[in-house]
Amino acid sequence: MATVVLQPSSEISSGNFGNNAGSGFDVTKINDSSNSTYVYNTSTNQTFNVHLDDTSGLSGATFNNFVVTAVFQKHGARGVDGSFSVSVGDASNTTTFGGVSDAVFVTTNATPTTISSSPIAFGGSVGSSDVDDMRLLVETTDLTQVRFFQLYVTVDYTAAAGYGNTVNGVASANIGKVNGVATASISKVNGI
Repeated sequence: MATVVLQPSSEISSGNFGNNAGSGFDVTKINDSSNSTYVYNTSTNQTFNVHLDDTSGLSGATFNNFVVTAVFQKHGARGVDGSFSVSVGDASNTTTFGGVSDAVFVTTNATPTTISSSPIAFGGSVGSSDVDDMRLLVETTDLTQVRFFQLYVTVDYTAAAGYGNTVNGVASANIGKVNGVATASISKVNGI
């Protein structure tokens, strides 16, 4: 099975957030694979909602499960930890695909900490257009403040079998007939 990593690509909405370079939520601070740029909630119990990257042409694939990963730390003096929950959904519902409770995403560290959820099964018939519409709704919890350095989803999938297109005039259904033909006999392939 193969995987693809989907990072936040755009902000849908956000509460009271700042970033390492100023005020406001900035999605580029959490999709740059850096532990020196971040966003943080400036007041407790805030949410942000982000759209994820597209799957880049995985049409026909079978989507098995996904894992949410965050690199984060507690921020400021509020509380002894930093915690948040994540809902994973699409345009129709913020929990279409599932969620991860704040019991998973919690740390007492004042340095970047990486935590990944357990795999969450997709369930039902999920296609590439569904996965391309994935969104994360993040909610800081328990009156804490959190610095988010990175946030991404790793999707496990099984690629579509065979070829989806005609290759050099040979229909995809007949590709198997071409295998094993010697170079000297390639002219026999014409017309399959």
